[in-house]
Amino acid sequence: MFQTLTEDELKIVNTDRYSVRFHEGEIILKQGTQTNNFISIIEGFAKKYIEGYNNRNLILDFEKPWSLIGGPGVHLDGKLRYSVVAVQETLVCFLDTENFMKVLALNSTFSGMYIQLCSGNYSRSLERMVSLSHKQMHGRIADALIYLSEEIYESNIIGKDISRQDIADYTSLSKDSAIRILKEFERDSIIVLEGRTIEILDYTRLHAISRKG
Repeated sequence: MFQTLTEDELKIVNTDRYSVRFHEGEIILKQGTQTNNFISIIEGFAKKYIEGYNNRNLILDFEKPWSLIGGPGVHLDGKLRYSVVAVQETLVCFLDTENFMKVLALNSTFSGMYIQLCSGNYSRSLERMVSLSHKQMHGRIADALIYLSEEIYESNIIGKDISRQDIADYTSLSKDSAIRILKEFERDSIIVLEGRTIEILDYTRLHAISRKG
């Protein structure tokens, strides 16, 4: 996106821009607080989640470089609708919201790409809604493993950064249910559990479980 900006527009974006390094488990953005910045992950890995009732969270997405995070609150009442926390050591770039909005108004190509980004996020949210509301537990776990493997890690091995609780929060299941289904997948030789890592052995069967729901 930022490659489409002119030198003058980049100067606007870079005004009041700063970077902060967060340690594992530190909150980068807090749900319900006022937001004055868009953020981009430069290094590391973070998760974006809604804080629900009775200490239950719903993970919306996992964020890696170079994702841009703003959210609907920026364009509504200025309050964050979710929290973002570092999953590992993470370097984050903060962009001033007012300056970002100025550049959106100046550069139609940039604003078009931003709309495309927002539309992609919205489309993925709709797919998640279908998965959580229509699929059984095995289908939800299969969806999570496919997404983490193919989109986040781009490998058949899902790293130890993703805990069993994270998988439960991403699929809206209890931790015990998530662990039970993962063990069933291992028993059926679909995955291998090695400590906190998950190795996917059989994508064909995993995708079949996802389709059947």
